[in-house]
Amino acid sequence: LLCLALLPFGSCVVQFSQSSLYDIYDFHGTKEVALPRCDNGCLIFASTTGTAQDAYMKNLVVHDYTSGKDMSIAAISKQVQAGTSQKLPYDLATRGRYSILNLNSPDAQPSDVAVYVIDRTKARSIDFEIYDASSMVRPSVAPKNVVTVLAAKQFVVKADRGAVNSFTARLTGFENAIENNADQCTYAYKTQMFDGFEFHVNGPIISLVFDKKNPVSIQANYNWLNVRDLSKGGFIAPPGFHGCAKVNPLQVFRQWNGGFYGEDFDLHSATKLRVTWDIDTNVTQDVVFKDMTNSKRNTVNGVKKNVQIVMENTEFVNSYYNEAAPPNGFIARHTPSRA
Repeated sequence: LLCLALLPFGSCVVQFSQSSLYDIYDFHGTKEVALPRCDNGCLIFASTTGTAQDAYMKNLVVHDYTSGKDMSIAAISKQVQAGTSQKLPYDLATRGRYSILNLNSPDAQPSDVAVYVIDRTKARSIDFEIYDASSMVRPSVAPKNVVTVLAAKQFVVKADRGAVNSFTARLTGFENAIENNADQCTYAYKTQMFDGFEFHVNGPIISLVFDKKNPVSIQANYNWLNVRDLSKGGFIAPPGFHGCAKVNPLQVFRQWNGGFYGEDFDLHSATKLRVTWDIDTNVTQDVVFKDMTNSKRNTVNGVKKNVQIVMENTEFVNSYYNEAAPPNGFIARHTPSRA
């Protein structure tokens, strides 16, 4: 089913091999959404933009057909571990039939939500920590194997320069965070250095794998912007992009007031830098990268992998695209160094 033919109102749950990722359009106007990922037990994580008293999310409930128990998405989203701000899952430990029921009236006003459901056995085989972008307060301690941030809408995750470390980031849940992952999810960013980063994530999730257990302090918030710091490593991608080759490219996360229109980004630095771009595309229209300092324009289109653009002595880059609706998409990683 070409779910995006119904955009923005069709159900396009993102189905990974071991997990599923739901957005508000998967629930709005629907009375019941079955959770086949939970047939053998699962962990459910949720992120909302409201409080635990959010009326719409209180009436969106995980229903256990065996026990008759209901647990609201509002409540699940606010489960955190005391002292660490790590998210706690709704743990469905036994085989059974589970669904998310929408008890809201048809005219109820929805809000953004991300619901991440993962097979319980798979989840328990991974050493992970997971946070909510709205409440992440991670102290400077050694990371577990995977650090994941979940969010109901576009968000920022950042870290200041710290001890020597290398890391890889992917726009997926923790089960697809490593190399040679099951869904062939490409990296959003990787580096052998650690000069800090500021990732503006145009979707609901990011997972980080650090190669060393050195302490690292990571923060997140909802201050996603089109104006960014060129002196920090980062990336640009269209809404909902996950970069997973084995996932249907029509399945993407959507925000309630979002869309798949063009975007324009300005990246500034206080000093002149050498900026290297590493770009993957599957687009029919140009993605543009303009070195505004030196009046040089570069474009990339078509199906391309690891296209490199190097900008020398620049302090201002403008990048834009006019259309990248699914199944189109791209990821453009930028890494600064001294000019």
